[in-house]
Amino acid sequence: MSERSDVVAKVSEQLVRFRSEEGLSVEEAAEEADIDYERLAAAEAGDLALTEDELQNLAEAYGIEITQFFGGEVTPVEYLLGGF
Repeated sequence: MSERSDVVAKVSEQLVRFRSEEGLSVEEAAEEADIDYERLAAAEAGDLALTEDELQNLAEAYGIEITQFFGGEVTPVEYLLGGF
């Protein structure tokens, strides 16, 4: 697995965790964050990396800092680059 794939997998786990903690369905979270439902579902499955804007919208919807999707670290370049 590549470093980028590892980061995408870690973020997908965090996306599910924070959404679940808020008690939201994927559809509700996508609507609240104003992002496409299918993109969020794919990101939670580890099949897609969301944009920084999408992650920021989700962080605001969940009441967290965007860095929490990455374990409290800054957004890794590996997540933002490449055609995953």
